[in-house]
Amino acid sequence: MKKYMIFIFLLATAFLVGCQSDNSTNAESKELSWYTSSGYSPQSSTTAAADYISGMVEDFESDYPGIKLNTQIQSTNIAEAMSKLLEQANQGRAPDLAVIDSYLFPQYTEYLQPLDDLMEEKGMEPDDFLSFAQDVITGPDGKVYGLYMTTDTRVLFYNKELVPEPPQTWEEIIEIGKELKEKGYDGITTPGGRGEGTSVTTLWPLFWGKGGELVDDDGNPVFGEGKNRDIMIEVLETIQNAVKEGVLPQRVAGYGSENDQNEEIAAGNIAMFIGGNWQEATLKDTLSEEEFEKWDIAPVPTLENGEKTTTAGGWVWGIFTDDPEKKEAAFDLVYRTFTSEEGMGKFASVYGGLPARSSVYDSEHYEGTKFSDVYKEMLDGYARIRPGSEYYPEISNEMQIAISDVISGNKEPEEAVDDAWEVVNKE
Repeated sequence: MKKYMIFIFLLATAFLVGCQSDNSTNAESKELSWYTSSGYSPQSSTTAAADYISGMVEDFESDYPGIKLNTQIQSTNIAEAMSKLLEQANQGRAPDLAVIDSYLFPQYTEYLQPLDDLMEEKGMEPDDFLSFAQDVITGPDGKVYGLYMTTDTRVLFYNKELVPEPPQTWEEIIEIGKELKEKGYDGITTPGGRGEGTSVTTLWPLFWGKGGELVDDDGNPVFGEGKNRDIMIEVLETIQNAVKEGVLPQRVAGYGSENDQNEEIAAGNIAMFIGGNWQEATLKDTLSEEEFEKWDIAPVPTLENGEKTTTAGGWVWGIFTDDPEKKEAAFDLVYRTFTSEEGMGKFASVYGGLPARSSVYDSEHYEGTKFSDVYKEMLDGYARIRPGSEYYPEISNEMQIAISDVISGNKEPEEAVDDAWEVVNKE
């Protein structure tokens, strides 16, 4: 009996020691807070992307048993999510890892960790990122503070059967459009209403192409004064003329997004439209193979004597934690899932974005599309991102109102620009 009791005692002691050992292990694990959007998480609404990210997260957690991943999903209101993150950074309580809207990324650089050493360990060359992306992720001190994931761009889509040679300028658009009108087609559509699509797709490429600047080096508004005012008025006058000539339908004053054009594009009554690269998939899905082959892309047409310009978007990963172990784990999570050659190639393929690294376009892991190589040329040749000024959201909003009023016939271009300028500069 005594031997039996001793056995039970030893067994219980071993069990308690084991439990204490497990608890000790758990206590030593570190939490890695991951602030991401639903689209770049296992909760992505794109099934293929959700499955891909879920699998990568499982592999990460298996390889890092000492790291507990705490996923925090951002608000779908981008401005709200980015404002919250900046406030947290200012207060010293930012998450360890976060995805940041590319044009706002420079606002966070002072709070982020440089990644040059970790990039070098993985064999990542900063020069492999597309030129505009390099500008975004590189801080004033020349160090790299972010990993650009995927991007997007704006182009002219045109039906080759109706438009054999794409127009280079809006003057050519109007000339071609008047001929198409006689055949029963709308010459062109582009966002012209309340929505960010109007700014980044319709307004800024034309404005930037003539040398216009929305804000100065300190982030203060300058779009409505001097040379910039003249260029902005010219942009709206050109759009107004296209409407008056019957080339640009007045209904685009209600289109704030590139995708607002999709339904009538599918109907086949539009010869050209300015939109985002993701709309290639829409064309392919909604048109027959024969009809889809009639479409091609070209750079966004400019104003007279303007330079080719397009807008790029996308998101960048930044690491806030200075804990060496967590920093390395955060970098590896992003690297393997989103920014390595394989990770970026696979993610871009399932999510539908464009790679931000040049080498990925030639990778076996990237499926690509019919126009991938052309998108790359446009992005690397003349893409720009929106300014990260605190005034930008209001500038964009007021200019959306301005162009909508001009297209609708409610205001003349000069009045519309001056009204927008007055609102933005109200104290």
